[in-house]
Amino acid sequence: MKHLKYCLLLIALTLSGCSLFPSAGPLAGKELAEIDRSIIDGKTTVAELRSIYEDKPIVEPLPEGRTVMNWYRTWSAGFTKDTTVLSVLVENNVAVKHTVLRFRVTTDFSFVSSLTDSDLAKVIVAGQTTRQQIEQKYGQPNDNTWDAQGDRVMLYIYADASRSQYGWIPNVGGLIEGLAGSATTDVTILRIPVDEHGVAKSFQLKTTKFKQGLGLLNASGPEEIK
Repeated sequence: MKHLKYCLLLIALTLSGCSLFPSAGPLAGKELAEIDRSIIDGKTTVAELRSIYEDKPIVEPLPEGRTVMNWYRTWSAGFTKDTTVLSVLVENNVAVKHTVLRFRVTTDFSFVSSLTDSDLAKVIVAGQTTRQQIEQKYGQPNDNTWDAQGDRVMLYIYADASRSQYGWIPNVGGLIEGLAGSATTDVTILRIPVDEHGVAKSFQLKTTKFKQGLGLLNASGPEEIK
């Protein structure tokens, strides 16, 4: 849930046209190959990761004492804006697997919201379809995690937000908005775990609805609508 809420924030801010951070930082400021070389699976420690890529990862616990640590950085360089994702599987405070991806913020992932299980079954066959074939069909994913078996999970995420009408109150010199504003967001996630050979194990498509209070008196974090 924590990871999903961060994705909502990430999507909202990147769509607003603003860079999330005042500088590129060590993640967005490096080539992907350099980031990849900076981590040695089975050797690089969590302390070393935090010292290099800053102490603000999103942490997800997994069974058997493993955790997923994801770092995100969105940065605009000139006319382009990219998001970099570093996803690390950790066991006993040591990185055991990692992957890094970078995608253009303007990439359209809205197709995810129109997919159906029937559509996906025609493309993804467990035990046969490869990660490369999936990316040829849908493009590079925009997020990553790891499953309980330690296998990579490709994530295609799309958030469709609709904002309610704001409440307005009179004020000297103008109007103040936001007494009772709110926004609802449908987040659709396509999860595709792939084994150590890069072959799809399954797929899962799920849409979750969130509501978030906006404005001076109604501000709140995103909460799932059951």
